[in-house]
Amino acid sequence: MRILLVLLLLLGSAAHADVTPLDKVAVVVDDGVILRSEIDKRMADVKFQFEKRGSPLPPDEVVRKQVIEQLILESLQLGLATRAGIRIDDKELNAALEDIAKQNGLGLLAFQQKLDATPGSSYAEVREQVKTDLIITRLRNRRMQDRIRITDQDVQNFLRSPTGQAELAGEYRLGHILVALPEEASPKDIAAAEAKVKKAQEELAAGKDFGQVAATYSNAETALKGGDLGWRKAAQLPSLFAAPAEKMQVNEVAGPFRTPGGLHLIKLLAKRGGDTMRVPQWQVQHILIKPTEILSPEDARQKLDDIRAKLAKGDKFSDLARTYSDDPGSARQGGDLGWVNQGDMVPEFDATMRKTATGQVSDVFQSPYGWHILQVTGTREHDVSVQFRENAARQALYMRAYDDELADWMRELRNGAFVEIRDSK
Repeated sequence: MRILLVLLLLLGSAAHADVTPLDKVAVVVDDGVILRSEIDKRMADVKFQFEKRGSPLPPDEVVRKQVIEQLILESLQLGLATRAGIRIDDKELNAALEDIAKQNGLGLLAFQQKLDATPGSSYAEVREQVKTDLIITRLRNRRMQDRIRITDQDVQNFLRSPTGQAELAGEYRLGHILVALPEEASPKDIAAAEAKVKKAQEELAAGKDFGQVAATYSNAETALKGGDLGWRKAAQLPSLFAAPAEKMQVNEVAGPFRTPGGLHLIKLLAKRGGDTMRVPQWQVQHILIKPTEILSPEDARQKLDDIRAKLAKGDKFSDLARTYSDDPGSARQGGDLGWVNQGDMVPEFDATMRKTATGQVSDVFQSPYGWHILQVTGTREHDVSVQFRENAARQALYMRAYDDELADWMRELRNGAFVEIRDSK
């Protein structure tokens, strides 16, 4: 959140473009220093945030004291992260920047150009700030995972509590079509509305996209959003839709339902949580060839092409995996990875697995580990309801404890540090 705020400020204004860095040591923190220019820059950011919100700003000396404490804590955390060996590689950093650019409605290149064209900002500066925030986030997560302990009994108590039951209640994503009726509808009005609904139902039954049908026929304010009501718990749904939604299957259409306002159709677009949670799984086997100092990436790919040719001639996948695969764990099992959930594997593997038909061998593809081929030997819908609910409860309990535990840790970190404030202001 803080990253995005900083970037929106940089994109939105050059209000603090005239700040002149003064490279004087303002604070000594353990083995590091904070420069006066860093304090002045952060002060300008804070002032601009208050201006954008239209909020009165506290006196400068109050803001400066807060900023100095913020920078001290950042410095301490970065020092800890360095000693813990926490690093953010270019691939991860670029992915984070692409996500932020997308939130600002831009591609990464356009985002970079806009930052560089904004007086007082630069893409390099933003990139470094995003990297800093990612490092600090990773450090905090590690520390909190060590400090926050949630037992199985805690989870079960939460699941049985009214709060837990409400928080983990099922959520529904409904599509909605409303064919409106005038306040005092005549038989002719009703007949016209019924005909319109029937036409919408026929198009949906023929497989036409629900969003397109909603945009064509619906009079609801969500029509141009494809009729999508978003994710809601049953208690948050219109009372007319709540009972049917709980009994519907995903992609099922129900209605029409009559109200004084008109005739309604609903479609269950998706469902999550509640008492049932089923996920798709793929049974997969694979062969991995890793490039080495003596095997170039091109030669590794050629080796896998040759193995794939052996499969085409009738050799067994499991025999070839045992002989050639560089993944020792699965090679002993004939390349078998067991049942795999979407998202369990690296993105390149995941995407190839999902588009490969059962019984087929994929094309050769590359991941950070090397070159692969895979074969999908089965698919299923697996019930993970108990696991899903327990994981959701554990996450809810973790997030409840996170802020208090983080505040305690930060206080301990600050109290144990050597800090000398030299800032004359």
